[in-house]
Amino acid sequence: MARSLARSGAFSSLYVMYGSAAAFLATLLVSNGVGEAGAGAFFQVMAFFAIATSLCVFGADTGLVRTMSAQRAVGRYSSLPQLMRFAFGPATVIALVLAVAALLWALPAVTPKLGADVRAAVLVSAPFVVVAAWMTLCFGALRGLGHTVEFTFLQSALLPTLRIGAVLLAVAFSGAIAYLALAWAVPLLVVFVVAALWVRKYMPQQEDVPSYPARHLAVEQVPPTAVAAPESARSFWAFSSARGVSAMVEAVLEWVDVLLIGLFLGPAASGIYGAVNRCVRVGAMVEHTARVVTGPDISAAIATGDQPRARQIFVSATRILIAVGWPFFITLAAFGPVLLGFFGEGFTAGAPLFFIIGAAMLVQMAAGGVQSVLLMSGRARWQLYNKLAALLVALVLNLALIPLWGLAGAATAWAAAVLTDCGLATAQVYGKLGIRPRLTEVLPIMALAALTPGAGAAAIITLWGQSFVALAVYALLLVPLYLALIYRFRRAVGLEALVASITRKLRR
Repeated sequence: MARSLARSGAFSSLYVMYGSAAAFLATLLVSNGVGEAGAGAFFQVMAFFAIATSLCVFGADTGLVRTMSAQRAVGRYSSLPQLMRFAFGPATVIALVLAVAALLWALPAVTPKLGADVRAAVLVSAPFVVVAAWMTLCFGALRGLGHTVEFTFLQSALLPTLRIGAVLLAVAFSGAIAYLALAWAVPLLVVFVVAALWVRKYMPQQEDVPSYPARHLAVEQVPPTAVAAPESARSFWAFSSARGVSAMVEAVLEWVDVLLIGLFLGPAASGIYGAVNRCVRVGAMVEHTARVVTGPDISAAIATGDQPRARQIFVSATRILIAVGWPFFITLAAFGPVLLGFFGEGFTAGAPLFFIIGAAMLVQMAAGGVQSVLLMSGRARWQLYNKLAALLVALVLNLALIPLWGLAGAATAWAAAVLTDCGLATAQVYGKLGIRPRLTEVLPIMALAALTPGAGAAAIITLWGQSFVALAVYALLLVPLYLALIYRFRRAVGLEALVASITRKLRR
């Protein structure tokens, strides 16, 4: 039997928390080692690499999650290797073409005015775009096979740990952008090898089940009309290509402001904004984790017509997003100067941006895992249109506001893009798909997640000001208090029902 959502969620959450801390530490190492300008150049190299990887995979990783989960749910195991071939062939071709194009672009004869550091960074990292594509596809296969724990271990534990060690060596011995780019890329090869071995290990070997009983869900028999249809290369890429454009748009959305700030305001401003970006992305990983953990189960539930099960998963994920995400972003806004001070003295100028971006992130967390529902229900094109609308908002506002407001303009554009994407997805999932929580199911956890850190931060800052001591007192007092309050009101916030569900699953 596949791992339960509960067990996967517990372990995956631990790995993601570690991965977020590791990514934060890697950013600290870079910013303290090379300063604002060096960090800005490094963030821009990261941006180009992230966008290139999204282009290579072109949504096939999410296609594997959806199709492998659905085919497993109906017992059609023989189709799984074929789905892998559907994904790897085109993705490899795109990756090779892009890697060669990047190498040619970095030649002195083609781009004579390109900086030496950036040129070297592109030359050393371009070949790893192929490895990154393969690794990402293996990640999708692991998720589709139901092994989200292994996936999150690789993505959120092994990969960032290797990168921390490599970045530390690069900063200690050189600090050149090329060495930092290489330190960021080489660990991909190690993680890909491990991921490929695990995919081979966990690939089902049993024969297909002709009647397609619901082997992975809590229902006895699947109605014939609800059974997921077999996948062809055309149907696989019809979904994945739409998701591929969405993934590219997501990557551009994540990094476009960093690139435009570097263009308009210079690398130092880009470094400051990049540090803010990385801090916010730590909290955004909560939503990503919910998508990873719940995606296969939502896909399987929808594939077999189990709408109540899909809604149950969604409501549980929404509560977790609020319980974890809201205190995090409130803390960022309250202690922004202290937190950015860890990156270096010049980075504290970005602290006010947390209020702008954090407000939008609170709304996104409250909406729940709407992106996962859209993807796993086959509405990739809906998500594509949402992302394109958000990208248009981001581009227009960044170009208009960065010259006028500087970093605050970029933060405003980011917040507007988040609200555009989230608002459209929420309307579609709540209204058109009919999967939504009742207000009474989320209001108690909203109250606890907002009032506890908000009131606590206000009181502590009043007494100790913006200082490391205040942050330490806040962490030592508020974290246990918040956990105690959640336990005290566990029935109202849905924790009791969630724990009971987890217990039942773990006993199966």
